Amino acid sequence: NFLMDETVTKITIMLVEEIKKFSNQINSKIYFNYDLKKSNWFNIGGKTKVYFKPESLADLTKFLKKFGNKEKLFILGAGSNTLISDSTFDGIVIKLGKNFSNISLLPSGIIVAGSACTDKKLSDFALENEIGGMEFLSCIPGSIGGGLKMNAGCFNKEFKDILISIQAIDFSGKVLTIPANK
Repeated sequence: NFLMDETVTKITIMLVEEIKKFSNQINSKIYFNYDLKKSNWFNIGGKTKVYFKPESLADLTKFLKKFGNKEKLFILGAGSNTLISDSTFDGIVIKLGKNFSNISLLPSGIIVAGSACTDKKLSDFALENEIGGMEFLSCIPGSIGGGLKMNAGCFNKEFKDILISIQAIDFSGKVLTIPANK
């Protein structure tokens, strides 16, 4: 992935003010003129006009319903496969907070992992719970969300081989469940 600002629309001062007011309505953090070097493995890149770090699905849904279709959005995962331009990104960067990295085991032996969960954490969790087939994730840097987006894999195994379904949210704030096509 390469985050650039040449093709994005200019985020208006009025919209920034609207987002600042909105930030009082949620518990999650919204930063302005945020240095993106802090959000990627390579410690490179410029700033973004707005950086939203939702800590709950409710806050993310509210934010997307209000701003998801008004501005250029970029969803940033672990930042292990992203090069960020030194220019200022004239849009909104969303990086999911720690509550999106939860992981749990259903009684049926199915693992549910948040998209901000690291691939390594999922692999370790599977091992601890004696669930095979996820060992390949232990050496892939990044998060589940990014891995799903690019169908990451190694050792002849990919995300598509272990996926049952995903729960996603669109830019309008609508939560969707999408089954895997096998």
